[in-house]
Order: sequence, then C-alpha cells, then structure tokens
Amino acid sequence: MAADTAALSPLTGVHDERDEQAGLRILRLMAVFVSVGYLAYAVITAPMVAASLPVMDTWWTVLAVLLIFGTGLAVGPVSWRGGVRSIRIVSGAAAACYATAVALWWFGWNGQLLDTHDGVWFTTFPGLAAIASALAFRPVVAFAYLAVVSACTVSLGHVVRPSSSYGPLLPDIAWSIGFSLLFVSAAVMAIRTAGILDTTRAEAFEVTAEAAAANARSAERTRFDALTHDNVMSTLLLASRQGASPELAQNARAALAAVEEAAAGEVRTTVTTFEAIGQIRAAVALIDPAQPVMVSDADFDAVFPAAAVSAMASATAEAVRNSRKHAGEQATTTVTITAGPSLLQAEVIDDGVGFDPTQVSASRLGIAVSIRGRMSKVDGGVAEVDSRPGGGTRVLVEWVR
Repeated sequence: MAADTAALSPLTGVHDERDEQAGLRILRLMAVFVSVGYLAYAVITAPMVAASLPVMDTWWTVLAVLLIFGTGLAVGPVSWRGGVRSIRIVSGAAAACYATAVALWWFGWNGQLLDTHDGVWFTTFPGLAAIASALAFRPVVAFAYLAVVSACTVSLGHVVRPSSSYGPLLPDIAWSIGFSLLFVSAAVMAIRTAGILDTTRAEAFEVTAEAAAANARSAERTRFDALTHDNVMSTLLLASRQGASPELAQNARAALAAVEEAAAGEVRTTVTTFEAIGQIRAAVALIDPAQPVMVSDADFDAVFPAAAVSAMASATAEAVRNSRKHAGEQATTTVTITAGPSLLQAEVIDDGVGFDPTQVSASRLGIAVSIRGRMSKVDGGVAEVDSRPGGGTRVLVEWVR
C-alpha cells in the first residue's frame, strides 16, 4: 500500500487524443461511484436528518447538508468533463467538507440525546468520504483520514445516544474502520493499478518510438548505401513500363544527380518530385517487390523536405506491410502518389477484411507509432487511417507545406 496516486502522472502524456488512458478512465468511474454514493446516502439519511433536528442547531444542519452532499454530488459532473486535476480538487473538497462538518458538530449540538438507536446521520458513511480522499490524496493520507473520521463519528454516536444503545467504544471504532477499509483499499488499488498500466504503456510507446527511430536511421543508412541501386532500378523499372518519355528522362537525370551528390558526400535537405516518388517506390518494393505504385498527378518542378519524404516512405511501407499481413490473401492493394507544389501524398487502399479502429488494442503500436507517430514528428505531416469491418482499409499519409 506504499504506492500513491502519483503513479497517475503518465496521464499528462496522451499519445493519441482519441485514446483516453486507463488511469483517467478509472478515476472518472471512481468519481462517478462516489457521487452516486452521496446521492444514495442523501436519500437514505433524509429521515435521520429530520430526526436529529431537535438535538442540533439549525445553522449546523443546513451547513452540514450543504458541505457534505453539495461537494459530494459535485464530484459527478466534474468526472464527465474535467481532467485529473479537476477531479482530484473536487474529491479533496468533498473529503475536507465532510471532516469540517464532523468537527463543527460539537458547536451545533445542544446537549440533548437522540431517541433513535441509529446515531447521527453522517456517521453512516465515513468510508465514502474516505474513498473521495483516496481520489485526491496519497494512500497514506486516505487511510489516516479514514481512521480519524471513523473514530470521530463513532465517538459522536456514543455521545449523542443513550448508553444502552451502543457497545464498547474501541471495538465499535475498530469495526467501523475495518468495514470501510475494504472499500477504501479497493479504490486505492484500482487507481494504483491504472497508474502502473499507464506508466508501462508510456514506456512501451517510448521504447517503440526509439526502436522506430533506430530503424529509420538504419533504413536511411541503407538508402544512402544503396542510393545508386535504388535510383537506377527505379529508372529502369519506369523505362520497362512506359518506354521513352519526358518523365523517364527527368528520372534518369535525377538518378545521375543523386549519384554525383552521394560521391561528393553532400547531405541534402530537399528532394525533387522524382526523387520523392523514387524513394517511396523503393520503400514499398522492400516490403513487396510486386506491388505497383501509381502516380496520379505530379508537379515535377516541386521540391520537398528530405525528412518529410523519408517519413512518408517509411509510413507508406508500413501501411503496405499491414495490408499484406491483415487484409487477407484475396485482398487487392493499391498505392497512389500525388505531388503538387505544396503537397506530397501517398494513399494505400485495400479491399480486405478491414477492422474497427476503436477496437484496436493499445499494445498494437504499428499504426500509433510507425504511421501516425512517425508523421506527427514531421512539420506539416499528417496521417489518416480509415477502416471498417468488411469494408477494407484506407491509409493516407501526406505532407503539406
């Protein structure tokens, strides 16, 4: 139980805005549980509140009801839209207001005894207030809070009732703490487990991102080592499919320029349209040499950032890899490149089995890291994944100036 809610810190590092992390989801559910609990006790204890009016000053009863049930019920609305900080603040306020009402009881009591054996109305749910404190504070604080409020409420119940209606004080306090301890411990462990899950998941993303970066660097070295091969083969492939054409001539000139630059040891920050197309084709060919890559529209005078083109080539290759692996044996995949003055786009479409993107496990990092994550690291980079079961899959990666 030494763990604390600081384990929820990874909540601030959400990797996908559509993917709410486990810690925040569980914190929301626990906050809803607390709010519903306060609502239920407001209804259950209403007769007890009325029964306690003869022994309590009116100001205390009104203030206590507002402090306890007002803040407790406020946890619910905040749980739907608020973030971690908001939920913790309101939950902490609910716990603090409950303790304040208990402390002020001595000043509102007129000295008379209750005729009922049930005791003071707020003494029936100290554990619920302790759960609220568990959402806001460290576990050690929540457990200490439970012990203090339980001892105080049980003591108040002994003071305000006839001696014939209760047993020994210490066993009653121990029973109250023990009964509520089970629920408070469950809340603490749920939040702790969620925090561990988020931490592990964040570390998995970090490790995968580092691995993807290492693979990208390795791919970049391989690309430079095989620069001549890639450009020459791309030019020969174009020649075999189209024959003599202005595009072939431009591609051949680009290949010769790339060879000369590699020989001179130059590092380029931009690439031409032909080089961009050739790089994407080469990346796809490493996954499936038989996969055709079409060019639907191209401005052959445009230039693009080399980093953006490298990211697009890797992301496109990953999309083709996923299509080959998951779309099904009978699926057909098309790869189309579009290049404009300020736009470079690669679209991978298959007519395979498809999938529901909302049901993809968080442990499946291919789309999150190798496609979306890779493109998000490039200024102007965008990645979209659209799919539905039985409806195929469309992956669009693009760079916009």
